[in-house]
Amino acid sequence: MAVDRYGALEEFDNLDYVFSAESCRTLGVPSCGDPPIPPNAVDTITAATGPFDIVVIMAGYDEWWTSFPSSFDRVVEASRIQGARHVIWLSYREGVGYVAPDGASANEAFVRNNQTLRSKVTLPQFADVVIADWFTYSADSTDWLTRDGIHLTPNGARAVAEYIARKIAFVEGLPCPGAPTTDPCADPDLGS
Repeated sequence: MAVDRYGALEEFDNLDYVFSAESCRTLGVPSCGDPPIPPNAVDTITAATGPFDIVVIMAGYDEWWTSFPSSFDRVVEASRIQGARHVIWLSYREGVGYVAPDGASANEAFVRNNQTLRSKVTLPQFADVVIADWFTYSADSTDWLTRDGIHLTPNGARAVAEYIARKIAFVEGLPCPGAPTTDPCADPDLGS
């Protein structure tokens, strides 16, 4: 388990979960970064001790659009093998100044990857994939992201953890985390 530097994982206290986050983690191609290079999402899911009901994906900011479609398929397949009934996939931030490790502007990749993501989830074979629209949800945030528009501040880490916990509750028909009611959680993407 990665170290929770910002105390954000308390949002998951009511869940039985495995948390694995690494900088430069790609989806299905070799990850980037300085050694030790983290395993990609497919390898991470495959190596995890399952089974899992839900897999949440917020990786792939260093995945180019040319490999994204096949990596998407591989992530979903690895999740299904682990027993996942749902894959919740956070959309990528767009309109950002992030530069990939090779110096290329990454915004076009984020836009294209979101287009692919939206297109794939309309297909019947991906009915178990749910988009969590982090791009729209975080659009008006003023202190959640660093200047590059994708890396999280401490407030952003807590905000995305709360968002993910609420999205999981919505998908599973559970009350919102910390809610005083037993009513099912509303979809956070609908502004509730």
